[in-house]
Amino acid sequence: MMDEMKQQIVDTGKWIMEKGLTWGTSGNISARKEDRIFVTASGTVMGDLKEEDIIVCDLEGKILEGEKKPSKETGMHLGIYRRRPDIQAVVHTSPFYATFCACMDLEMKTNLFIESMYYDEGLGRIPYFHAGSKALAQAVEEACEGTQVILMEHHGILVYDRSLAECRSALEVTENVCRMNVFAAMGHLPLKEVEPETVRDFLEGGYYKKRRG
Repeated sequence: MMDEMKQQIVDTGKWIMEKGLTWGTSGNISARKEDRIFVTASGTVMGDLKEEDIIVCDLEGKILEGEKKPSKETGMHLGIYRRRPDIQAVVHTSPFYATFCACMDLEMKTNLFIESMYYDEGLGRIPYFHAGSKALAQAVEEACEGTQVILMEHHGILVYDRSLAECRSALEVTENVCRMNVFAAMGHLPLKEVEPETVRDFLEGGYYKKRRG
């Protein structure tokens, strides 16, 4: 029987592919269980993950379980876990609209609907760094404080939260937010946000979910 954490990662990969939120071998998934990090192996296909495609390592990247090589972007996952003890899962993909926005100088409007006010409260952005580079891992680690989602220019999106289920929600919500921003920009439509005071009251009052932090 597959380890529960590995099964959650496999299920998340299938969900991402079924939703059309990645393509090819793009993307990687990880989850934390105490001091052990479960992360997808290099070159794996999200929708076809198997138990042997999940590698277990420690917070420094030392492999504890598995024969395959972990994703070359494991460093940015580990950086988030080290910097943010509250984070239990990290997902990186390249969905169309989020990646589109990451390739544009577009001022993102996120306070558009209930879920976006919550999941995209902390939406960060970093410039392009080569995939798997130390520079990317460092930039992500620095940007993850005070954010829950990062747009990586010319690369894709990174979401991190208290569970893989929450990461899935954040990923889908942010892709829809990006879609709305792109459509508004293309049609020169005035995309209207919820007033800042209302957003603050919504978050502090816990009208959707308990606010992070």
